[in-house]
Amino acid sequence: MILSVHIPKTAGVSFRKVLAQIHGPGFVQYYWQITDAWGNVCPEIPDGATCVHGHFEAHLLADRYPEATLITWVRDPVERVASSYYFRLREPDWQHPVCVELHQKKLSLPEYAALEWVRDEMTRFLGRKLPEDFAFVGIVEQFDASMERFFRQFGVAPVVVPRENTNPERQARVYEISAVDRARILELNQADWALYQSCLARS
Repeated sequence: MILSVHIPKTAGVSFRKVLAQIHGPGFVQYYWQITDAWGNVCPEIPDGATCVHGHFEAHLLADRYPEATLITWVRDPVERVASSYYFRLREPDWQHPVCVELHQKKLSLPEYAALEWVRDEMTRFLGRKLPEDFAFVGIVEQFDASMERFFRQFGVAPVVVPRENTNPERQARVYEISAVDRARILELNQADWALYQSCLARS
């Protein structure tokens, strides 16, 4: 079984489409609830699951399925936080307390970045696992090369990779953030920066 940890704003929606194509009826999503390949809500992960993809801390399912293969994607922490900020501005989730606070207080990007649940989110999703515990870690900034590496490593024929959930208003490769704000966001995400650098060295 593959356990695919979808860290928010790290190309997880696009990658989810790829995994669904590859695994077919064995594909399971694990977000606020567990759903099978047909979208049916399940009380637990089905016995026939071959791939579980979603927002979960890596060790929680890895401890339950010790023989499973862990995979994930990471992204430059400043870009990931900015992407999260603009996504929540565009598409509010009024059941998410961070999103509610963002809109109620009309937070700026640096103010949003300072929220506890926004800081070092990649590290939090890895939980008790380290980069070396993952068989594959994709790099968002190297998306095409990472996808080629994934197909080659897992011995599957390449499929069309959709670019989903991207910011339609972003014109450049990176977000336009002042040097001061970029430095502040990086300061707030030192664990994620170390994690990102570690994954870059292993890619």
